[in-house]
Amino acid sequence: MGWPMTSKGWAVPGSKAGEAVPAPEGERAVPDAAGIAAVGAGVSLPGSAPLTGGGGKAPPRAAHGASGGGGAGLTGAGVTREAPRLARYRAAFAGAALALALSLLLALCAGHVWNTPDEVFRAVLGEGRDTANLISLWRLPRAITAAVVGALLGLSGAVFQGIFRNPLAEPWLVGSSGGAAVGAVLALLLPWPVPQDLALPALSFAGALGAAFLVLALARLSGSLDTATLLLAGIAVGAVLTALRSFLMMTLSSETVSLQVVMSWLMGAIQAPDGARMRIMLALSAAVFLLSFAVSRPLDLLGLGEGMAAAWGLNVRRTVILGLILGSASAALAVSAGGMVAFVGLAAPHVARHFVGTRHRRVIPFSALAGAVLVTVADALGRSLMPPGEIPLGLITALAGGPFFLALLAGRNRRLS
Repeated sequence: MGWPMTSKGWAVPGSKAGEAVPAPEGERAVPDAAGIAAVGAGVSLPGSAPLTGGGGKAPPRAAHGASGGGGAGLTGAGVTREAPRLARYRAAFAGAALALALSLLLALCAGHVWNTPDEVFRAVLGEGRDTANLISLWRLPRAITAAVVGALLGLSGAVFQGIFRNPLAEPWLVGSSGGAAVGAVLALLLPWPVPQDLALPALSFAGALGAAFLVLALARLSGSLDTATLLLAGIAVGAVLTALRSFLMMTLSSETVSLQVVMSWLMGAIQAPDGARMRIMLALSAAVFLLSFAVSRPLDLLGLGEGMAAAWGLNVRRTVILGLILGSASAALAVSAGGMVAFVGLAAPHVARHFVGTRHRRVIPFSALAGAVLVTVADALGRSLMPPGEIPLGLITALAGGPFFLALLAGRNRRLS
């Protein structure tokens, strides 16, 4: 199965001018122009340079308002109808940014002892030493870490769903989170010649990337990348990784390493990092986020299917490998900072597509915003609902994400039937 570009149709290489393959259900990116100017042997996305197919040169773009002959251009009516759509996208991003700001405020107020927003604002201004220290030294770093973890999971889920062309793909289900957890356990339980702050993300990334490639290889060996095959491969790899992780914890633990700490981390536990770790995490997360835009347009083409994407000149193998590296890096950073947090990478891209359509240049940043909101709120609730104890973050996201996943499966089965 694949996700087409959200448009009225796609021109097939070698077809007559103006002919198009109708796209399945989805948002139409440009109403009157079908989102694409089909000119000879090339395709050009709105607002971007033409993409060539079959290795040929891209001809000049169609004139504004052209209709027929060499292709389809944007019409005045199409531009007029596109303006409200763009305004809606801007409003959606503004709403998501506002929701993130409110969730961060909630995280600063929540805890064993709740503080009012007024107390938080006064503490930020330096009034009240105890409250100011509590917020600036513990709650604020933890809230920022939770937001970054959620953003990384949302980004990873969006990239994985685009690479696998499957709406049910996410870091936990495709094994990346499990692989990252195995690498993190090795970093926590074994002595390394490098600081643990470096060993933890490095080994987590290696485990996440290896698990993602293993799931993809198993799915390809079966000859299909559909939902059932992907889920079965992910479940099989996840089960093996869970057993391996448990074996490592039993054999490598000692009196100097508390298994309770490791288990708490595996269930999802965000800790307030110090200044150096915070800077490293933010720098790596920013790099992954910026690099993810390099695959946004290729992921749109890959949604047509590997054969069609290759016909338009896309290097499918390179796109898949780059997407797996970026998705695995995001999952590894999230696991190293927040432990095992399930279903956020599944839910956030679905929320994004509901509000901003299916173009990855919008889905990726909106998924990051949605994931940041989800994890920030879940972490705030986890450390305030049962004082003086805490509910692990992974339990809260699993309780909320499990029914969401079942609803997605039920909806898909209804559509297929």
